[in-house]
Amino acid sequence: MKLIVSILLCVLNAIAALVLLCCLLAQHINPSTFPFFELLGLGFPVFFGINACFSVFWLVAKSHKKYFLISLVVLVLSIPTAGNYYKFSDKQRQEIKTNNKLKVMSYNVMGFMYHTWRKSTEVKQQIFLYIRKENPDVICFQEYHNDTRENFIVIDSLKQQLNLAYTHHNRVFSVGPHHYQGNLICSRYPIVASGFIDYEGTGNASIWADIVVGNDTIRIFNSHLESYRLSIDNKQTVNDIGKIHNIEVDEVEDLVTRLKTAMVKRGAQIDELAESIAQSPYPVVSCGDFNSPPCSYTYHKIKSTNNLQDAFLEAGKGIGATFNWWPQLRLDYILVDKQFTCHHFKRMGIKVSDHFPISCELDLTSAK
Repeated sequence: MKLIVSILLCVLNAIAALVLLCCLLAQHINPSTFPFFELLGLGFPVFFGINACFSVFWLVAKSHKKYFLISLVVLVLSIPTAGNYYKFSDKQRQEIKTNNKLKVMSYNVMGFMYHTWRKSTEVKQQIFLYIRKENPDVICFQEYHNDTRENFIVIDSLKQQLNLAYTHHNRVFSVGPHHYQGNLICSRYPIVASGFIDYEGTGNASIWADIVVGNDTIRIFNSHLESYRLSIDNKQTVNDIGKIHNIEVDEVEDLVTRLKTAMVKRGAQIDELAESIAQSPYPVVSCGDFNSPPCSYTYHKIKSTNNLQDAFLEAGKGIGATFNWWPQLRLDYILVDKQFTCHHFKRMGIKVSDHFPISCELDLTSAK
């Protein structure tokens, strides 16, 4: 009996190790070609933990201690990826003593909670007070909403209340001539050039703006990549899977279909975005809601291809999750050129949107 149990545990351990290895492959295989690996990559922290438990189990077992090697090998390979999820301590950096600095914020505002705003002024006041307190030089909004019929015009308030006079936005979709939603870049510094990356056949886009800070020109990218577009039922299915409770096959199929559809579209989008960043004549700051965790082709492609540094890993601390519905997910990023030094990365806990805002101070002294 003990032998059968040991064999069963060994087989389960081998499966868990193989799944974790597949998660690692997700970073190198474009989901637009084959989304299977990126689907598994969503669960990387869970599979990493399962393999760690197996290794510990075999080490403390009275027999078959050598089986701990099954997971150990893939765990060692996973350490660099695991390091993208959690930062044990922020780097001790000195304050930026020069004026050559830039504070950047990125925030998916979920339409600025449009329907809530129409009924109450408390939400809009909360957001603006928070942003004013942070006092960023550049804000990149995703799912930015504007409605010219409202007494409270968002873009005018941003300019007047926050002293962010220079703006660049796109319209992902419009409702008549008065209401639109898209991406928005607000800057305290002059915008001397700007452009768009419209992803064909999707409701998502990236925009860019060249800003002049002192003697430096910096290209800011603001991206909102393909969303999963999960319904309330889909989210409930995720919760049921986590609890192994009341799981319906058709609901799981619908969830997987939505995930795969988003991943396939995002795979094409990130290739286009990475190419645009590579063509920039200036140092780059790439912000946005990528809708992908660190163990994904999206994150790996844009970061490694363009030799960018992750502001959270450079100057943050903790888990860094930015999606308040799923605590382990980090979907929003500030990726910056190696010429800059990152200071004081913050993930702010304001629970108005389904995403948390993030910010970072950049020392531009070494920028060319």
